[in-house]
Amino acid sequence: MFEYDLVEYFDSLVHATSDGLWLGGDRYDASIKRLLQEMDKAEVRRACLVAIADFAESADVYQFWQGYPDRFVPIGSMNPGRAEDPQAATRAVYALAEQGFQGLKLHSRLNEYHPLDPRALAAIQAAGAVGMVVFLDTLFRQRRHATAPAADIIDRIALACPGTQVVLLHGGASEMLQVFEIVRMHAHLILDLSFTLLRYGGSSLEKDMRFVCENLDQRVTVGSDFPEYTQQEMIEMFESITDGLPEDKLNRIRHDNLAELFS
Repeated sequence: MFEYDLVEYFDSLVHATSDGLWLGGDRYDASIKRLLQEMDKAEVRRACLVAIADFAESADVYQFWQGYPDRFVPIGSMNPGRAEDPQAATRAVYALAEQGFQGLKLHSRLNEYHPLDPRALAAIQAAGAVGMVVFLDTLFRQRRHATAPAADIIDRIALACPGTQVVLLHGGASEMLQVFEIVRMHAHLILDLSFTLLRYGGSSLEKDMRFVCENLDQRVTVGSDFPEYTQQEMIEMFESITDGLPEDKLNRIRHDNLAELFS
């Protein structure tokens, strides 16, 4: 058992819903009560509480953040695919910023729009203009749209939106090393290990994740993707695959990189 009290973690990705349901089902308990219990159990003091348009509403995130402002960074969400045009997408992002959200979550797979839709790019650019960090789900594959490899999509977003800090949630999963090469070239990109860390446990991707942590520690974050996984599960896996790496590198990934974004 790891001594959590000796290590501070800042969870990059957690979700909670008002009814405790997750993605329309009851497979997981996504209540704020359970989230706080799991965070306390693992001694995780702070997390990015992230909305997903149509699935985990921004209004709920705002309410939970108001109740626990020291525990959560509020990340709102909108669906660019529902915007009338890029200008409407921009206005929707500005509205979230005015409410106090510090980041914008975009999830093209669940919201079923192409990740390079002009409305999505406008939303990312608008977020940068108002100082919001974009949390971009990088599991782009979906049934309705054929998409290019994750690294190619990310490369195009990086070039189109140079003024926006983007956290690449899940790090491109099985395409992580290609994504690593893109992140290495663009200082406004951050590679995140949430979900992937546990989803691909036991696969060759474990070695890729260790490589990324060792060679890109200043721009890597780690998270649980609660309720998909718990903070304790996340910490145990992270400590296992990074065993022996220098503590200064690990602390940047565990906490410092996100703390700098949301100081």
